Amino acid sequence: RFTAVSAGERYSCALGESGELACWGLHTEGRTYIPSGRFISIGGECALRESGRLMCWGWSIDGVPSSTPQGRFSAASMSITYGCVLPPSGEVECWPRAWAEYDQTYPPPGRFVSVSAGGYHACGFRESGELECWGRFRWGQTDVPPGRFRAVSAGEWHTCALRESGEVTCWGDNESGQADPLPGRFRAVSAGGKHTCGLRESGAIECWGDNGYGQAEAPPGRFRAVSAGYSHTCALRESSEVECWGNNEVGKANAPSGRFRAVSADWVSCGLTEAGGVRCWGGWAIRLPPAILDGGAQEPPVTPPLSWGRIAARLLADGRVEVGWQPAAAEERILPAQRHFPTDAQPNRWLRSSPIELGRAVIGRINARLLADGRIEFAFTPTDGEPILPASRFFPADAEVDRWLRSTEIELSR
Repeated sequence: RFTAVSAGERYSCALGESGELACWGLHTEGRTYIPSGRFISIGGECALRESGRLMCWGWSIDGVPSSTPQGRFSAASMSITYGCVLPPSGEVECWPRAWAEYDQTYPPPGRFVSVSAGGYHACGFRESGELECWGRFRWGQTDVPPGRFRAVSAGEWHTCALRESGEVTCWGDNESGQADPLPGRFRAVSAGGKHTCGLRESGAIECWGDNGYGQAEAPPGRFRAVSAGYSHTCALRESSEVECWGNNEVGKANAPSGRFRAVSADWVSCGLTEAGGVRCWGGWAIRLPPAILDGGAQEPPVTPPLSWGRIAARLLADGRVEVGWQPAAAEERILPAQRHFPTDAQPNRWLRSSPIELGRAVIGRINARLLADGRIEFAFTPTDGEPILPASRFFPADAEVDRWLRSTEIELSR
């Protein structure tokens, strides 16, 4: 059972009722190598612990490890290129995760109560209720019009906000008319790639902007929520059923049947079921662990398409060597139940650890053997493959006690 879900590009994460995280989908760049422990909220590849500390994992697009600001925070909002957090002081802090060249990581000084990260710009509400945006200004997406607002949605290159009167105001890139809202009162607004959708007070959905895939042609009926993706849209009907329309590439507009509490449309689509489970559709999102599906009724393959990391080993005081698996960009090591290489091992005889589990899936075992010169050679054997010998795979005979040493990186393709 889950309380929140966050859909990224070719991967998804969810927050369980117990506070633990679960991620699945494309494993490149360490996106699904999640930290252990209890959390209270999740956004992108970062989550807030109960203590208020922010934890991030995975790697940014340019190969630089995802950084994690220090301190305690009350909110976080992640974009593909940067992230922002809100500490108790109310002063927003942002940092680059890949290329962040448009000042979106330099928020204005002063106290805020919320923050939202868009494509290359961000917006936040101050304690006074004033809305302020920063970042790329090429299309004026950070130039907030005068007036008071109660909600904001930052799209890829434009921004839309809901005024206290219920009217929608948009600004920024308007190449496809996505910043020309329809007149009248709304109770919610969602800015996507080049289209925007609003939820009327009557429950009807109306969209404007790019309609090349039919993503702005909302079906009739009454809805409770709407989420505009890059080229498709999903909404939650009053009957709790999800309906999607627009670009159906890789099936992201093929919403499953059933009753839901929330829906999110991005590169893929995900919904939070009334039973507390997570359902995703489109592209890589269909690779779900059975524990995440409602009742375990569906059981698609639970094999990560790609996982990577290093073998870690250290010498203990009693002469044994302890081994573990360290996922890429993760601080914590996965120590299998059988993980000690004995002091009286026979030379040139391969010994194996117990299975290594990553994201509820067994990825393989660590192999080790004693060489004639006293060194220990390591390898990693996937569940369905041959042993992989990393370039730096030898544990020295004269290693320091209690000092972790790591092999070179190992990539497992499944």
